[in-house]
Amino acid sequence: MLNGKTITLGITGCSPAIKCLDLIRELKQLGAVVHVIMTPNSVSFVTPLLVQRESGTPIQIEQFELPKAYDTNHQAVSIKSNLLLIAPASANTIGKAANGIADNLLSTGVLSTKSPIMMATHINPTMYSKASVQRNVAQLKEDGVIFVAHPDAQTKYPSLFPGVAAIVEAVKKVLVAPPQM
Repeated sequence: MLNGKTITLGITGCSPAIKCLDLIRELKQLGAVVHVIMTPNSVSFVTPLLVQRESGTPIQIEQFELPKAYDTNHQAVSIKSNLLLIAPASANTIGKAANGIADNLLSTGVLSTKSPIMMATHINPTMYSKASVQRNVAQLKEDGVIFVAHPDAQTKYPSLFPGVAAIVEAVKKVLVAPPQM
């Protein structure tokens, strides 16, 4: 279903970062190639070695780190991807993306990608309710960023991680073209 699609998965420093292992597995089972950019804070929640073993591709963390394999046709992973998916997306990363701040590899990828951007938040409800976070989310939505909502977003949990199944369904909607009539 996602054969021939390349997804860059951005992982931020949130407790559901460990769920990215399941997310990578599901996306790969659908045929996608998954490259991963981890923020420096994310490595406190899931190890790069586990993520690399699941993705089968080199993990990128530091912005100015030398590439692990030299490619004469090298382009930033986010440039050659069909989708930049940030899951989980922290308030910090959302704020950087909304305000054009590029101070780490993932936030630079947000500014440099030409592909659609999708975010699955995981933010403490008190933090999420702050006016600044609400402005940042609204700005990103206006800019065309797709947010994957928690299944109970309308009633209880608008800021919490939506789960792997909801994210995979949203990815399929963006990357799988409807059948031609």
